Amino acid sequence: MLGKHSFVRVAENIWEIPSTFRDDMRVPARVYADEDLLDAALGDNSVVQLVNTATLPGVIKHAIAMPDIHQGYGFPIGGVVATRLPQGVISPGGVGYDINCGVRLLVSQVAVEEIKPFLEEIASALYANCPSGVGSRRLRVEGGRAYLGRSAAAVLSDWERRKTF
Repeated sequence: MLGKHSFVRVAENIWEIPSTFRDDMRVPARVYADEDLLDAALGDNSVVQLVNTATLPGVIKHAIAMPDIHQGYGFPIGGVVATRLPQGVISPGGVGYDINCGVRLLVSQVAVEEIKPFLEEIASALYANCPSGVGSRRLRVEGGRAYLGRSAAAVLSDWERRKTF
């Protein structure tokens, strides 16, 4: 059973669950919080979710929870992990579904080296066309695809056309 007794206090406001807590943990789980915030975090499943993130393939150093930790969908909200290739994963669950956090995941067949010259243009198109923050609205979805106008998809399409011909 996970509780305050599961933690080692490593600094005034840093609490750690050692990687020996569970056999499948690859790294320790750390919570940055004072005692009141830690007690609040133990009131839902967010710390269990943090321990689960410490089992992800490729995770390095620590699974971390910031002071705003609370229960999410898979990852805790306020959870942070870094992963390293080739075993590492990119997890949309770490984005934060509750407020959207303005983060997007785009899957493409384009290699990083090929797209590097266009990153600024793509980032600008994504920023201009993907709503985020208070009062934002969803994109119009047509036929299962989001309508972005002159979007990152159009920029990629232009780039692929120039590359191919």
